[in-house]
Parts: sequence; structure tokens; C-alpha cells
Amino acid sequence: MIHCALISADEGFQRQVMGLVRASDGIAKLVVELNECASDLPRGHVAHLLDANPQLAFVDLGDSSAGLRVIELLSQEAPEVAIIAVGPSVSADALLQVIRAGASEYLPRPFSAEDVSAAFHRVRRRLGTIAPEEATGRGNITTVFSPKGGVGVTMVAVNLSLALQRLTEKSTILVDLVPSLGTAALTMGLQPRYSYLDVIQNFHRIDQELFKSFLEVHESGVHVLASPSRSEDQNGPSPDSVMGVLRLCRRHFGHVVVDAGNSLTNAVDTALMESDRRIFVTTPELPTLRNVKRALEVVGDHGSNGKSNPRLVLNQYAEGVGLSPQDVENALGLAVHTVIQRDDSLTESINLGSPAVLDGRSRFARSILGLGRDIAGPEQLVRVRDGFLKTLLKPFRPAQPVTATKEHS
Repeated sequence: MIHCALISADEGFQRQVMGLVRASDGIAKLVVELNECASDLPRGHVAHLLDANPQLAFVDLGDSSAGLRVIELLSQEAPEVAIIAVGPSVSADALLQVIRAGASEYLPRPFSAEDVSAAFHRVRRRLGTIAPEEATGRGNITTVFSPKGGVGVTMVAVNLSLALQRLTEKSTILVDLVPSLGTAALTMGLQPRYSYLDVIQNFHRIDQELFKSFLEVHESGVHVLASPSRSEDQNGPSPDSVMGVLRLCRRHFGHVVVDAGNSLTNAVDTALMESDRRIFVTTPELPTLRNVKRALEVVGDHGSNGKSNPRLVLNQYAEGVGLSPQDVENALGLAVHTVIQRDDSLTESINLGSPAVLDGRSRFARSILGLGRDIAGPEQLVRVRDGFLKTLLKPFRPAQPVTATKEHS
């Protein structure tokens, strides 16, 4: 049974909630009712509400967002309580503030009894079906970025997401944060129906089921949240929206890989700050190094959030052509973490929509797998078993005598 609390001075909303509880066939029970708007609720009444140990709270913000303090207090004191908030129609950024305060659902007025019922059933599914590790989990975010186009950011991000999924067997999502016409999904042979804009526009009613309906799934099991086909703002979504999307992804996936493109917008800056790992991609030419150096300075000034230095990936390297890895390190004052040699087979990979890491024999795949192992850390790497991963890593193992063996999990 779901124990419910109600905070509202609106008689119409009160009737809707009580009717919903009565019609739930014993699934829900109203254990406390406070006949006040959240913005007028004394702090002591919140303590009274918590004494009833509700699992779900209906919170009426009234005609303003002043009642957000009640949602924030409930979330701080009892983070396990799901909150359905109602209030005025608000902008997307204001809506995100309500969600960030702790609301699971938000219903803008005017709404119907059917809207309240639908929100209740979404929360009910969430309370009853999300496993503890999913509800409290915190996945790792890795953002891949370069301040210059054409250096291979998308190729690195796409293949890194597949590598992390295979190396760790943890659920993985690739987020294409390019403002419009991103190519991450296309590189994986997918035709996306939705984008991150659909997630942002539905923050007020998002749950695990709805969120995953906006994602595409590659045959490898990697999920993809695509870039929109068009965007009114070429700077991309707002920082608050980016933070909301990434925290939603972090909640439901073990690894989150962000294709941040090549423009250092506020959205990308937020992604870099929110990330656990930051990968800067460069190629061995002076114009690219100049842009990377400036971007590193900007991120170092206000985007590092106390995290370690970015990992520098030198892509499209050919010995004797262009600058050497040592030249790159001297120019940027940052060690090159991974060198990816030029690989002409990547063009075919892109045209076929088949990520190159699926072929463990290529030099590119070897480099990406090494990067993935470093990001995951030895504690997350799974034992190599028969099947895809064993085939993928076979080229990197020393030759062994042909002996019939059987591996036990």
C-alpha cells in the first residue's frame, strides 16, 4: 500500500486526490492532509507530515513557485518520498527548477482528474518496479569534446560507448549534445525518432518508462539519446536543462558518454563540469592545437569543478606527418593520454553505420579499448567470457597453446 500525503487549499484538487485514493482498490491510503497551500505552510507542519511516513506527497504550489521550499525540505528530510507537484504554467527552466527541487511529477494548471491519475500511476510504477540500485545509482559521465570540427569527436564518443558497455557489461547511454544535426546515431546506423529536446519538454512527467521511450537502442545494447534535427537556439539547451538530462541519464545508466561536439557553449561547459571524465580530442596540426589550448584554459578557469586534468586524445596521427606526440604535449602543457593512428578503414565504418570498435583487429579499436579500460578502471572490468567480448579482445592476447578448456562464470 502507498501511504499518501496531501498539501493543498484547493478544494477541487483535494477532491481529485481523494477520489483517486478511493478508486485505488486499497493500493493507496491518505495518511495526512494539510489544508494549506505549500507557500503558506509553516515549517512545523512539514515535520508533522513526515511523522506520518508517507511514500507519496501531493504538493500544491498555489499560484507561484514560493512553495518550492516545501518540496526542497521534503526532499532533504525524506528523499525516498515521491512528490507530485501542481501549480501554474511555467517556463521550461522554471519547470526544471521544480524537478531539481525534488518533484517527481509536475502538473501545470489547468489539469484534469485524468492528469492526476496518470501522474499517480507513473509514480506508482516507479515506486513498485525500480530496483534499489537503479533508484540510488550514480553512473559515470564521460564527455568527449574538441574546439575544432573534423577531428573525430563523434567517432571517439560512439566507439567509446560501445567499448565501455562491452568491457564492463554495465548499461551505457550515448548522449549527442550537438545543438542540431548531430551524427552520433547515424554513425551507429540508427534513425532516431526523438531527441534530448523531447526529454527536456517532458521533465514534468518523466519516469523511467517514458525516458527510455525517447531512446534508440543499438544492437550492442548501447542506448542513444540523439541530437535534434533542428533547433531554435544554436547554442543548444540551457545549462539547467543539460544538468537535468545528464543527471537523469546518470540515474538510469552505469556509463554516460556525451558527444559534446566542437563549440564551447554554455551547454557544453555545463556537461564538462558535470562529468567525471573529460576527454579533449586533437589532431597534430597547429590550428587545432591553438583552439584546444584556449579551450583548456577556459575550462581550467571555471569548468574543472575540482576534477583532475582532462585526458588528451591525439587522433589521426601518422608518424613523420605533422606534429609528434611530444610536440603536442609541449604545445599544450598536457600529457597525451591516447594516440590513435590514422586509419583509412574508418570511412567505410562511417558509411556502413558500423562502429569500428566492433572490429577488434583495427588499430583504432585497440586504442579505444585501451581508453575504455582506463576510464572504467580495473574494478569495473568483467572477466572475458566466450562470445563477442572474447572475439573482440582476441587480437590483443598473446598466442596460447590450443587446449580444450571451459571457463566458468
